[in-house]
Amino acid sequence: MNIETHFLVDDVVGRVQQAIRAHDQPAITVIEADHELVLVDSTYIFGRSGADAYERRVAAEAHRVAANRLALAVPQIMITYDDDTVRFRSPLAGPVHDGEEREAIVWMAYDVEDGVEVEHGVIPYTRRSGAPVFTDPDEMVSIPLHPAPGLPGNTLLRHLLDEDLRPRRP
Repeated sequence: MNIETHFLVDDVVGRVQQAIRAHDQPAITVIEADHELVLVDSTYIFGRSGADAYERRVAAEAHRVAANRLALAVPQIMITYDDDTVRFRSPLAGPVHDGEEREAIVWMAYDVEDGVEVEHGVIPYTRRSGAPVFTDPDEMVSIPLHPAPGLPGNTLLRHLLDEDLRPRRP
């Protein structure tokens, strides 16, 4: 990941953290082109159809402004299985089950500066007395992912990239 994309991921994750502190759980995307465009959707976590609609809208905007890079971040519940498989679910699907689930922000970054580069990551967080406690940005560790259907950003990528992972023409 180049430094500009790293800063963009830090920015979008910071925006989601700020929203979580304010008791909101939106999906936020920052698109960089000739100018910066921020798209926010507080209904993303209500279901797959709404999430897909938001990601299609982000892809359309990215095409419209000829995006150089973008980053999407979404609050999710991370479920880790014994075989090191990680799955995600909406925070609205029920409370966090201690020991097997964790609150997290899932992010995806797309950059066309040095050829198409796509990265995914997860930033887990905890709560103390009900308040979210996030990792210090200088110590933030992300977990690389192999994207599966339903992972935040997959619909967006399907609308941005063709089967050869080259940018689609709108």
